[in-house]
Amino acid sequence: MPPKRPPRPKTRDDFEIAIICALTLEADAVIALFDHHWDEDDQPSFGKTRGDPNAYSTGVMGRHNVVLAHLPGMGKVAAGNIAAFCRMSFPNINLALVAGICGGAPLYDKGQILLGDVIISTGVVQYDFGRQFPDKFEMKDTLSESLGRPNLEIRNLLAKLTTARQIDRLQTACGSYLDLLCHDTRRPVNYPGRANDNLFPADYRHKHQNSPVCITCASCHGDADPVCHEAIKAGCDALGCDLKQRLPRHAEAVDKPCPTVHFGTFASGDTVMKSGRDRDQLTLKNKVIGFEMESVGVWEVFPCVVIKSVCDYADSHKNKDWQSYAAASAAACTKAFLEYWDSAAQDLQAEAEAKKLQERLLESLRFPEMNERRNTIASETPSTFKWIFDESSEDSEDFDDSDDSDDYDDSRQHPYRPHGETSDKDSSDDDDDEEDSVPWRRERDWDSFEQWLASDQKIYWISGKPGSGKRTLMKFLLSNPKTLESLGRWREGTVILSHFFWKPGSAMQQSYKGFLCSIVCQLLAKDTNFFDLFRDMIGTTHRASPSDWDQRELCKVLYEYRQQSSQPVCVFIDALDEAAPGQDTLDLLQFVKALVSKNIKICVSSRPERLFQLQFEGHPHLRMHELTATDIEEYSETALRTSTMLKPKGINIRDLARQVATMADGIFLWAVLVTQSLIRGIYNGDSEDEIDERLNSSPKGLMNLYRDIMLRTSEDRPFYQRFMSMAINLSFVKSPYHNDLTVFDYMMVMDVELLDRYVVQGGQASEQELQTKTKVTKNLLEVACAGFLEVRGYESTQQKVSAFGSLAIYLKKNF
Repeated sequence: MPPKRPPRPKTRDDFEIAIICALTLEADAVIALFDHHWDEDDQPSFGKTRGDPNAYSTGVMGRHNVVLAHLPGMGKVAAGNIAAFCRMSFPNINLALVAGICGGAPLYDKGQILLGDVIISTGVVQYDFGRQFPDKFEMKDTLSESLGRPNLEIRNLLAKLTTARQIDRLQTACGSYLDLLCHDTRRPVNYPGRANDNLFPADYRHKHQNSPVCITCASCHGDADPVCHEAIKAGCDALGCDLKQRLPRHAEAVDKPCPTVHFGTFASGDTVMKSGRDRDQLTLKNKVIGFEMESVGVWEVFPCVVIKSVCDYADSHKNKDWQSYAAASAAACTKAFLEYWDSAAQDLQAEAEAKKLQERLLESLRFPEMNERRNTIASETPSTFKWIFDESSEDSEDFDDSDDSDDYDDSRQHPYRPHGETSDKDSSDDDDDEEDSVPWRRERDWDSFEQWLASDQKIYWISGKPGSGKRTLMKFLLSNPKTLESLGRWREGTVILSHFFWKPGSAMQQSYKGFLCSIVCQLLAKDTNFFDLFRDMIGTTHRASPSDWDQRELCKVLYEYRQQSSQPVCVFIDALDEAAPGQDTLDLLQFVKALVSKNIKICVSSRPERLFQLQFEGHPHLRMHELTATDIEEYSETALRTSTMLKPKGINIRDLARQVATMADGIFLWAVLVTQSLIRGIYNGDSEDEIDERLNSSPKGLMNLYRDIMLRTSEDRPFYQRFMSMAINLSFVKSPYHNDLTVFDYMMVMDVELLDRYVVQGGQASEQELQTKTKVTKNLLEVACAGFLEVRGYESTQQKVSAFGSLAIYLKKNF
């Protein structure tokens, strides 16, 4: 995309860059590359200050307004005068570029220089400024006598440009601009070709080579011997210079308009260098690679960079064949150089424009309900959820950060369970009895969230039954300083993003596109590097609202951010199960798996539905409803004590709260609604029997939740109706050996063919067949009865199936 043209300067004070050219052909080349000519506008000329004799051309090069000062002739005196007057008329110039043609050293310590190549100055020496002794001339080079270094800003830019990558970019841009000049229909520049790039030995004099008529040239045998005046003005062809004497050039020299850019010191003086011997001495002694006549005069007036192209080798064979092409090369490189230059005023303007664009983009991505769901979630009760940052368990083991893969073996799914032990879900009858008597005993059979935050593991899954408090936990994690503290042990300066899906909300609160707009909007506000990437990929096309965005382009820019950015990011995504069903949910899951990287990790929450189990079961995980009994008891007791002004007679608040925790079966919403009902009953003076009735009834507020569970399976219900009815009826049957039936029990009852062969006919069934059929039954239970029945445990044949809490009452009424 071409750079945006700067606005017209209001006055001469707004110009910050001057270009100084000694020759008309140099100025012509520069002006030909102007992107706009302010002199040709209908508006008044910028003029000049009183007493300034200079002539100026003003225009635009890339992102910059520039003023070109025309010199009346060559030499440092003329250049110095021009620069001084220019300073008077344009007082805020902070960079002067001396552009044009020069002589070049054909060889130096970094390689060869060819005609048409460009030299950018790293310093300037005055080779004709010094002391003339009887036997020699000595240049002045002490600190007080020599020219100073370029200023710090220029030195820093030159340091950047001399890197391999930037040299390649600079030369590519230079070649592109030179190609424009070579194909200019009004005044095309001709490329002389390498056949006309003639370099002779330094001691091979430019004179009549075979003419017996010229006695002077015939007598010239050494460096100090004179040649005739005719030879000084004539070309090599007229003098018969032997082309066989030419020095060979390196084979990589390409015969096409493609100048190489060199960085080095210029020798500047009032005399034209036309001596190969003196050229080589200066190159060897002073590391000079270019010879010109103007920069000394400009150097002490402005911060200065010399950009000149080699039109001859500064020897006696000097001619004008390459001057037009060299002038074009220098102009092309000048424009390419300016692409790297940033002025203070432009920086401020660019910063203001970037801020304005950022605000416009943020506004276009926001939708009114973007933060509504998170803001409406009730805050956690004090002292709840502390367990998620509790690392006191003796069974705790660190994650293995060396494995960054997305797949984990079974041995890593539950790092807190000691070898040889099973969870409370797989325990014996006695364990079940103990679990029933102390339901809130929390065993460490879940993966440490705090360790996940500090590890290189990419995904953490918080699953839980409907109403179990997943959303409140996610809000707690986002607001708790320990989250950011733990992430700091993973990557310093981690950015936290979040999104809360909400099925009852607006379309954007449910949709995949709404999620993308939310994440991109947060990244734009929190990471300036993302803004730069977003602007480069999306451009500045006006968009007013989320409807103007295509989710594919938002995905594309986020995937590119994943590839390019080193910014650590942790994303919290709540309620995947409340995203719009169908393609939106599938796209969302695919995006989550694709976005994670060494710098991006994601924590998700959802109900334990089969689709999410298939996606996340191998990742670090906790089951919310198995870990909140203590929190529920603490909430219920606190609410009962603080909300009842009178002490209820015959009712022990702590025991009542414990009963709530026991019966809630991990469903925080049930506990909240029942606790509120109990509070009303206590206020109403209910008897103990009436309190028990409230405790054992199904709160009306849960009916909507249960109906939602029914609706989530309505599309596929015709395929699983018979299986679903049988499974739910079986859930009310108690096993004589367990409180709940196992998946194996369900399989044996519901597989009619196996039941007849194995039980009725007394046939045999292999262990492999039983395990396979048990696995199929488990899958069907998770698909057909999602949200109604829960499969718990890890050994396939011993996994238990149960309907949670008061859902049993609802199921009995509807099945």
